[in-house]
Amino acid sequence: MEFPLFETLAIEHGNVLNIERHQQRYERSLQAFYSDKSAVIFPNVFQLAKHIHVPAELCSEPLIRCRIDYNAEQIQCRYFPYTRKNYRTFKPIVCDHIDYGLKYADRTLLNELLAQKGDCDEILIIKNGYVTDCTIGNLIFRQGTQWFTPDTPLLEGTQRAKLLAQGRIKVRSILATDLHLFEEVRLINALNGL
Repeated sequence: MEFPLFETLAIEHGNVLNIERHQQRYERSLQAFYSDKSAVIFPNVFQLAKHIHVPAELCSEPLIRCRIDYNAEQIQCRYFPYTRKNYRTFKPIVCDHIDYGLKYADRTLLNELLAQKGDCDEILIIKNGYVTDCTIGNLIFRQGTQWFTPDTPLLEGTQRAKLLAQGRIKVRSILATDLHLFEEVRLINALNGL
């Protein structure tokens, strides 16, 4: 069975992080993806937390990446030890036709864009002149002591939502031509916070 959508969650010292926001996005994504189909499909809505069971051999890992692939009828959970990486250099790449409003399992276009990174660690995806995201998360930019996230994300990430709710980052319009105004850029995702 094909799984067109997925969620990535962090499990830190046995605790699933930000599970409520992942559950909300999962339910919204199911609704959005399957409401566009010609056949009437009533998706099964699973409580993700009830399906997360870390294998015994990974229980001693301090940080685990849990990938949940899903469709209208099933979910599949997989687990991987995770070590946070440092992303220090980003290359702006223009792609005006990208659409990644849901967390699609098909990442062909994202991988094609990432292949253009050269010696950089990651890319900044520019759409219609605006900074959006990188290939594995949302972006935040520091100006002085304040962190900003673009108001044009490709995908509204769970970590981004959490940091916005906490008031630790603010939303702002960021054009590609504004990049020189910032002292630092970081990527954020379920496994990499502020």
